[in-house]
Amino acid sequence: MVDAVTLDARLKTESANASQVLEQKFQEVKDKQGFLGSAWNKVKEVGGFGVSEKDCKSMLEKYNKGEISFDEAVSYLNKYDKRQSNSSELAANIVTGVAAIAAATCLVTGPIGWLAALAIGAPVGAAVKTGVKVLDRATNDVDGDEFDKKQMTKDAISGAVTGLTSAVSSGVGAGIREGSFKLAVSNGAKCGAKCGAVAGATSYTTDVMLDENKQFDFNDFMSTTVTSAFVSGTVGGVVGAGMYGLSNNVGKEVSKSVKQTIIDDSTSSSSRKILGLEERYALSIA
Repeated sequence: MVDAVTLDARLKTESANASQVLEQKFQEVKDKQGFLGSAWNKVKEVGGFGVSEKDCKSMLEKYNKGEISFDEAVSYLNKYDKRQSNSSELAANIVTGVAAIAAATCLVTGPIGWLAALAIGAPVGAAVKTGVKVLDRATNDVDGDEFDKKQMTKDAISGAVTGLTSAVSSGVGAGIREGSFKLAVSNGAKCGAKCGAVAGATSYTTDVMLDENKQFDFNDFMSTTVTSAFVSGTVGGVVGAGMYGLSNNVGKEVSKSVKQTIIDDSTSSSSRKILGLEERYALSIA
């Protein structure tokens, strides 16, 4: 039988070890943050929203005081890690999308179709996202990970898809010109669903291709593709409605400059990406 003094000493030791584990995990999460994650964390701390580094420190203090369990502390750190990773990916995708839109708009006259987006948006997207993510990893505290070949391959494929789906015209403009709210929403939803399906299918296939421990499963593939199409489609419809409601040119034929087209399309594309991530959070799938 263990006496009270021995048991108390053991509990203190286990508690100290658990605290060290949590501190180490927190440090690992912080070390992974490059300039994208660090900048976003500062925005959250200044704005007082989301899960921030400051909040994580507070949670660790609560654990040390016995106010929360070890599992709760770990769950919070995991949430912070995932949110930071998602936000960094979102920022990289926004930059990638804007670059692809700018390149395609400068080189193509009129609405950009899938072939033009594939020929221009995809390669630009691949190059830009790969570069942005290399720079992000180069500014973290993990030695030698910036030129990780597997990650660069994944970034290039993801960037190509992001460039493609960002550059292709959504058709929302047609609804605005014709004064049709329904057309603006339906075109935004249809384009969003197609883009989401392409992104979801490619993402799943890329993960299987680059992860030797992951096997292709058709049901998982379809689930990922359909879920991505649903999220992107619903968001596309919302953005279409928003663009229609905010437009000062409903029912008019408007000749836009290249600069204005890039601004409008980039705003629409970036909004879809931001709202898409928020919808995934709301549905607990991100």
